[in-house]
Amino acid sequence: MKVREEKIGVLCRLLEKQQVTETHRIEEVQYQPCGYQQDGGIPAEGYRPFTDCAELSGKDRHFWFQLYLRTPKLPKDKKIFLIVETGREGRWDATNPQGLVYINGTVAQGIDVNHTEVLLRQDTEYVIHIYFYTGMEPGKLEFRPAFQIIDCRIEKLFYDFWVPFSALRNLEENGLEYTRIFKMLDQAANLVCLRSPYSSEYYDSLETAEKFLQQKFYQETCGGSQAVVDCIGHTHIDVAWLWTLAQTREKAQRSFATVLALMEEYPEYKFMSSQPQLYQYVKEAAPAVYEKIKQRVREGRWEVEGAMWLEADCNLPSGESLIRQILYGKQFIKEEFGVDSKILWLPDVFGYSAALPQILRKSGIEYFVTSKISWNDTNKLPYDSFLWKGIDGSEIFTNFLTAQDYPPDGVPVNYSCYNGDITPSMVKGAYNRYQQKEYSDRVMDTFGYGDGGGGPTRKMLEQQRRLSKGLPGYPKTEIHTALEHLEMVKKSFYQNGEALRRIPRWTGELYLEYHRGTYTSMAQNKRYNRKMEFLLQKAEGLAAAASLLSDTAYPSQQLRSLWLTTLKNQFHDIIPGSSIFEVYEDSRREYAGILNSCEDLAEEYLERLAERVDATDGYLVYNSLGFARTGTVSIGGKTLETGRIPAFGWKVLRLEKAEDGVKIAGNTIENKWYRIEINAYGGIASLVDKRFQREVFQEGKIGNELLLFEDFPQDYDAWDIPAYYQEKPLQWQEKAELSPVYDGDRAGLRISRNYQSSTIIQTVYLYRTLPRIDFDTEIQWSEEHQLLKAAFPLKIHNSHATYEIQFGNLERPTYRNTSWDAARFEVCGHKWADLSEGNYGVSILNDCKYGWSAVDSTLCLTLLKCATYPNPQADKGSHAFTYSLLPHGGDYRQGETVREAYSLNQPLMWRRIKTGEKKLPSEFSLVSCSNPNIIIETFKQSEDGKGYIIRLYDAHNCNTNAVLSFGVGLKRVFLCDLLENPGSELHLEGRKVKVPVSNFEIVTLKVEK
Repeated sequence: MKVREEKIGVLCRLLEKQQVTETHRIEEVQYQPCGYQQDGGIPAEGYRPFTDCAELSGKDRHFWFQLYLRTPKLPKDKKIFLIVETGREGRWDATNPQGLVYINGTVAQGIDVNHTEVLLRQDTEYVIHIYFYTGMEPGKLEFRPAFQIIDCRIEKLFYDFWVPFSALRNLEENGLEYTRIFKMLDQAANLVCLRSPYSSEYYDSLETAEKFLQQKFYQETCGGSQAVVDCIGHTHIDVAWLWTLAQTREKAQRSFATVLALMEEYPEYKFMSSQPQLYQYVKEAAPAVYEKIKQRVREGRWEVEGAMWLEADCNLPSGESLIRQILYGKQFIKEEFGVDSKILWLPDVFGYSAALPQILRKSGIEYFVTSKISWNDTNKLPYDSFLWKGIDGSEIFTNFLTAQDYPPDGVPVNYSCYNGDITPSMVKGAYNRYQQKEYSDRVMDTFGYGDGGGGPTRKMLEQQRRLSKGLPGYPKTEIHTALEHLEMVKKSFYQNGEALRRIPRWTGELYLEYHRGTYTSMAQNKRYNRKMEFLLQKAEGLAAAASLLSDTAYPSQQLRSLWLTTLKNQFHDIIPGSSIFEVYEDSRREYAGILNSCEDLAEEYLERLAERVDATDGYLVYNSLGFARTGTVSIGGKTLETGRIPAFGWKVLRLEKAEDGVKIAGNTIENKWYRIEINAYGGIASLVDKRFQREVFQEGKIGNELLLFEDFPQDYDAWDIPAYYQEKPLQWQEKAELSPVYDGDRAGLRISRNYQSSTIIQTVYLYRTLPRIDFDTEIQWSEEHQLLKAAFPLKIHNSHATYEIQFGNLERPTYRNTSWDAARFEVCGHKWADLSEGNYGVSILNDCKYGWSAVDSTLCLTLLKCATYPNPQADKGSHAFTYSLLPHGGDYRQGETVREAYSLNQPLMWRRIKTGEKKLPSEFSLVSCSNPNIIIETFKQSEDGKGYIIRLYDAHNCNTNAVLSFGVGLKRVFLCDLLENPGSELHLEGRKVKVPVSNFEIVTLKVEK
């Protein structure tokens, strides 16, 4: 501190201390241990005296505390608080002690290490209960309740001094703004007499100083800035992370109750919170709190936004999952609060798919907000307000949060936060960091403790009242909702863009140059998600078909419940693999339940259809995908090829094993397509594509080489892969054991390998007629901090590889020319990636993997990443998955890569034909499309129950007129948005309809029978 500022600093410290006129320890405290409360009720008995804080030791424990208190009668310029301290005040509150305070049986507010005070009324008798949680941090813990009396006059003067005083440190000492602030504070400090605190002389001096500051400083000196920081109360609550879902249910109650309590004290306070999942928790567990929230929403002081069911990961979920996140999220917000959500609010998600802009625009969303891209480890995105352009050309107005403390040298750092404060440093830093000042003079600061909830504090709101005056050298603050802020920024963005004759745009994915390991960590959880996504769509399609063809009731509520559980597990710290062990135990149990339920639904509705098919013998084979395909079924322990099965339909077949189409001789596998030679270590020494007379792999290189790398990230173990991982390969040269496997219409070699304490068994399968080469993989893994990849050094020349994302694909470079190229050393893709040259290419398909890398002509699929934090058991145990090679002529389009990848992920179903009503034909397609670039993704009953929804998209970047054929007569067909709101009607020609589809466009139809 500069010497000349010491007088003011000393005064601030004294006023801060003197504002507390009395503190009285509450001695008579009773308690009882408990678990997670189920019904929200306060126990009426079972309490005993609390005497030993040692009983609170241990993490993840709960207690009920009971206090009795009679508050004294006070003059009007004093107020009284209940204070609860635990010895961990001022720490990160997400995993530290927290509690929910009940006053006379009613929820009052939450407490934590940054919210220790509860406002009480004077001259009142209280029975106080505290539902107390020890948190997830081990170590000493205390419980010290007291009541404290605050002098409002001293408190007010303290903040009037403190806020401008703390602003001095970010201003040049000899500058005009510094001088203007310091001069006023210096003069006001001279007016305060500290000789006899609490005397009439003392209070008279405070009043004189207060009047001086209000008149000379806040009214006459402040207010010159045109820049504005819009302050939005907020608390980021991770639905699971370093705590479980059960604890999140409590965090939401605590945080929301605290917001409501502060709104009683600060009428200007507005608050925003996303995630319907959290509101659902509060609705179930604390209905009185929920009703108060709804009242504040009606008043315009509580903003429910965010669009999605929760703040989901945007790399890993399927396109249909992202749509359902928004569909069910917006439905909840509209039905519960009467609000049409306009903002996708994802401040903390680890990258954003280039499919999102179209999904948002077709869901009635106008704005996208995040701050996470500022965490890039290599490059800085050049925009904070811009139009984000997706793979189809759709654009969405995007705004980055820029809150950060003002740096000592004035040069902004890249990193910005969503858990902001309202301090002079952060207000100045937020505006300083903003890069589009020529387009807008407003920035956003979301203030409040977050990650584990908590939210804004009294201190923040008091500081905002002073900063709203516009201190010299600082932007002024205003309190607004997020939507109000975005509407103002967007208006000035376009006005100034027109004057400047340029608009900032970013095309393609918003790739986060960080947390690249989240594409792979906790592989089993990612597998559950992929399987559930396909099962849900299969069950929906079968239920819709049964409803259309047999008047069977559609299980809408059951399917919705299954979807919501799936969406919950797509939260951005669950599916990425970055949560604690207990979260994945909960997730595993949930997935087991919903996978079984969904499979049972699909089997039930297939059975209902099979009973009505007109056939007397054979097998009904059902295809739940939107294109006809040849696949396999497993009957009697044998894999049998089926021939071509219609789209969204079935065919009755007599299935028998054909003549052998795959030959095995020693270490060689061969069919009519390929000849594969396996070396002694289990890699592919040679793969000849007999159709094109060419070797697939580079000379002297090994295909399907399993590579291991040391994996010790500098930070964020489960999240990150170090950029230098390839410099630390781990040697593995143990010979493999090969054995032939014959399985009906496929055969192959089983390759068994040991690595340290782990085993890897792969069976390389060829089929009689299918063009895939499958690698059925079983791993028993025991290692830590090792990255496992399957590498394919292809004899193909291209500077870009193509990766599937939601509803399309994008190209990424295989070179490292620039820092932007080099930073994408690990990328996210879905069911396939492809490397092709002019007339030939190779696709890699998979049934549950998402991490990829490509350098020059080597394409790698990342199989396992085994971190130890925050889950010491991450990725240990059993893994089963399949990936496949698909060599082809031309590029991925000619190779039918998209359809082959769907087929790998969605097996055919079958039923033995039984006697029944016999009203349905033995071969049938409910809906199909003749265009090879069109994928019919979804077939379901509409949300209103008055029709059926068909969702399709262009997978090849083509502009086309798709022709859909239906197996039943229809009355009407409408184009819809993704929320199923009908638009224009399409012309039916018999049982066909022509649908215009643009490049990578998602088209939703509503059909009425």
